[in-house]
Amino acid sequence: MTIDEAVGLKSNMHATFDSNHGKEVMRFLEKRCSWYDSVFNPTNPDLTLIAAGRREVLATIKTIMKSTPEQITALEEG
Repeated sequence: MTIDEAVGLKSNMHATFDSNHGKEVMRFLEKRCSWYDSVFNPTNPDLTLIAAGRREVLATIKTIMKSTPEQITALEEG
């Protein structure tokens, strides 16, 4: 990913999630992805892994929105 692509990605994410509708979607994602709750399932480790994966996707979105273009580029590389 180039710096220009990272700038565009970050801009698009802000355009999506900074609107009132986007904030509503983010609240839904936070609930659905267990952002504020434990993802641990004591009886089914597979469900723990699935929930952790959901949370990681949301964490990536939040990280991109707070990161510089250089940091976003480094995230993709590593």
